[in-house]
Amino acid sequence: MLRLFQQIGRRSIISRAIFGAAAFCCLAAFLAVASPALAQQTGLATIGAETGLAATPLPILIARIIRIFLSVLGIIAVVLIIYGGFLWMTAGGDEDKVKKAKTVLRNTVIGLVIIFSSYAITTFILNALLRATGLGGGVTAIADKYAEPFSGSLGAGILESHYPARYAIDIPRNTKIFVTFKQPINPATIIRGWTGGDSGDLNSDNILIFETADVTNNQPNSPLGDTDVVVSFNEEDPTTFVFDPVPLLGDGVDDVNYSVWLGPGIELANGSAAFTGNYSDGYRWTFEVSTEVDLTPPRIVSVIPRTSTTSYARNISVEITFNEAMDPVASTGQYLPDEGQTFTNITVESPDAIVQGEYQPSNSYRTVTFTPTTACGEDPCGDTIFCLPGSDAGLPIAVTARAAPILAGQAPQAEQIGVRYAGLVDAVGNSLDGDGDRVAEGTIGDNSEDPDVADHYTWTFLTNNDVDDRVPEIVHITPKVDDFDVDGLAPVRFTFSLPMKGSTLSSSNVQLWPDPWYEFWFTAGKTDFAASGAEAGLEDVVAYSVVEVNHPTLVSLADGGWRYYSVATNDVKSAYQICMHPAVGPVVGNDEGRCATQTQPDLPYCCNGTPTAAPGCQIQSTLPVNIAPIYLPDSSQ
Repeated sequence: MLRLFQQIGRRSIISRAIFGAAAFCCLAAFLAVASPALAQQTGLATIGAETGLAATPLPILIARIIRIFLSVLGIIAVVLIIYGGFLWMTAGGDEDKVKKAKTVLRNTVIGLVIIFSSYAITTFILNALLRATGLGGGVTAIADKYAEPFSGSLGAGILESHYPARYAIDIPRNTKIFVTFKQPINPATIIRGWTGGDSGDLNSDNILIFETADVTNNQPNSPLGDTDVVVSFNEEDPTTFVFDPVPLLGDGVDDVNYSVWLGPGIELANGSAAFTGNYSDGYRWTFEVSTEVDLTPPRIVSVIPRTSTTSYARNISVEITFNEAMDPVASTGQYLPDEGQTFTNITVESPDAIVQGEYQPSNSYRTVTFTPTTACGEDPCGDTIFCLPGSDAGLPIAVTARAAPILAGQAPQAEQIGVRYAGLVDAVGNSLDGDGDRVAEGTIGDNSEDPDVADHYTWTFLTNNDVDDRVPEIVHITPKVDDFDVDGLAPVRFTFSLPMKGSTLSSSNVQLWPDPWYEFWFTAGKTDFAASGAEAGLEDVVAYSVVEVNHPTLVSLADGGWRYYSVATNDVKSAYQICMHPAVGPVVGNDEGRCATQTQPDLPYCCNGTPTAAPGCQIQSTLPVNIAPIYLPDSSQ
């Protein structure tokens, strides 16, 4: 090898230049290996933090320089080959020119061999160094440590929500499983042999439910079969599906961990694949089933709007929040009688008629939001605002959440009509406890012991002819912008200045992204807060909402830390259906975080969460005082 190098060194200036460049690359790689401690020097991180420059480890910098340098040499070699070919083609039989052309081509090829060899050597050495310092494969090794395979479709992909949640524990044996997609799904890929209707047997080619431990060679040994699971959904909106296992899950003796696998064969309503791109292999999650059967009925813990002596603007959304997840097929739907949609498990009524509109699930199936169909304006984003009936004198609106009839002798279990319920039930089929006495009593005329009892929940409020056009503002973000060493499991929280409409707080509108990216899931939910001791008649009015984004464990500082971007888009809306535009965020310079503004566009990111500044951002005010989570007086929360 030394003799070859010596021969090359005597041949030409070009060869010597290539040889010198290759030797430089090898020397640089050697220096990187000789200084591995520099990769972890805290001084670089400190300087980077103070100057705003990235504190990139020295070996990675050297690797980048070497690879750029070798790329330049490769380009030069290609130019030399073209030059040698040109000399040969234009030699015109001149032996000296032909000889010169051959020399250029031969030396260039030899130089390319050296370049490729040096690249392989330096790559091997640098990869060994990065593995030794815990940075092997660049960010890949760290990402692999924190990524959860088959999870990214939740939030980032096609999945909006599911129940039970990832890693949930103490799930009752009689639970149902809910899955909500962001787009309509082809029911035939969920239900075996589906040709129409709102229910059927499981299509176990695409959905597997099995005991997590009962697996051999990554294949479940005894998953639930087609006839072991009844699937139901609302035909007018095939985005949410309820899976009801016929046998009880678990064994009643020990807690049992279950897995649900949603396979790549699931299709959108248009026939294209539901799981695509990085998530094309499908989605999988686990939860733990206890030894108990749930016989506790669900209760309502808060409502919007609250009963008040003053009237509300007629663009207020109606929301009901329960103390647990509710069966979405029984609690959501449309009341549009002209179109044959007559969902009445919840009704919103004016003195003249039932108000037409749509009931949507949110908040991990604990909240139902009603949006009427009567348009009454546009918000700052150009979206339509929908209004309830109103009156200058205040129009009474009554909302009724209906309990389901009780199955004879099996309270609180509700009676089913096929796969449907004539009232609200939770994830195990227990009927609503509307009066909050911890006993499900069903409805008038059902099979309960007291046929005169109706366990519905009803409240009233007043609406006027006004439209509340206040723009919601982010007044607090946790963790704060550019916060350091945060709790890797703590949820990200957005505090808004107004109560927010739950159905708009989807994972499409409230997000969390790792940078660099790796497979990462997230879900969004909210808690409403009310002002206490406010002006007369308004003591129960909802003051604002806190939106939480749950996520897997974040990369720790011990593993180099990571940047995460929390995002709230303009599509989030207040309970009055007003979008967040212009985007307004926390006060600049205080301990509640920072946002870019028109006068300070160089701050980390704008108050709507995007990584760059944008017009319309402003400095905003503080929250109301004397605030607390809102719960109904008869709840135990």
